[in-house]
Amino acid sequence: MNLNHVNLADYPLREPHSQAYKSLVEEWRHRLVETGLINLDAFLTVEGVETFRKEVYDRRPDAFHSVHGAQAYFDNYPGELPKDVLGSDTFCLGHHNLQQSAMDQLFRWKPLRGFIAALTGNNEVFLHEDPTNALVIQLYEPGCWTGWHFDRANFTTIVNLGEPDGGGLFECAPDIRTEEDPNYAEVEEVLLNRSDRVQRYEMKAGSLTLMLGRYSLHRVTRIEEGADRISLVLKYETQPGVSISTADRRLIYGPLVPDGPDIAGKIATN
Repeated sequence: MNLNHVNLADYPLREPHSQAYKSLVEEWRHRLVETGLINLDAFLTVEGVETFRKEVYDRRPDAFHSVHGAQAYFDNYPGELPKDVLGSDTFCLGHHNLQQSAMDQLFRWKPLRGFIAALTGNNEVFLHEDPTNALVIQLYEPGCWTGWHFDRANFTTIVNLGEPDGGGLFECAPDIRTEEDPNYAEVEEVLLNRSDRVQRYEMKAGSLTLMLGRYSLHRVTRIEEGADRISLVLKYETQPGVSISTADRRLIYGPLVPDGPDIAGKIATN
């Protein structure tokens, strides 16, 4: 792990027993509980952003153009689903494309895993073990977008590597559902653009976003122009051995992805 890639002056991840670290965790953990989403600006250094972006563009020919429809949550939706607000159109690189990269080193770095665990109130977090879904680049070129959806994991960690000049806003309606209550009525208000729960963010390159994504409805608006929007999504879990199904892996990342374990009880769903 190249320590020059992380802004250790503002985020002392290697000093978990220091007062600065404890104060940082206390402040941001409180904000996460209150808002469902936090964004830590300048988490990466300029060198880190440049290194990661180069790794992405070096691998751009291997990216899969991922276009798919609404997720399983909406299978039982009681009303008529609006058009053009669900689904996804992005270019994806999976973990099997990112082996031995600086991005992979960051994903595996124990101080970062300890920091994410502390922020989310867990004693420990584990690497998602899917061969493709564990570490993902979502590359948004002009015309790309991600519709309203929930994440499979309880929380989502994103390192932002580039923001466009037009479009590409991150929109989120935090804590809008629970495991027991899908809250279709409130979700419908979001889908119809009538909800006052939606928060909008312009994520800056180098920032780290942590979101309670399983219960927060969110999307990325269509990219209009200018620089690409690049998201590095790091998948951590509260238990070991979690992956996604072979069908989902091939749907999202293409038919040529590696096989995964498909262990009963360890398949992440929405």
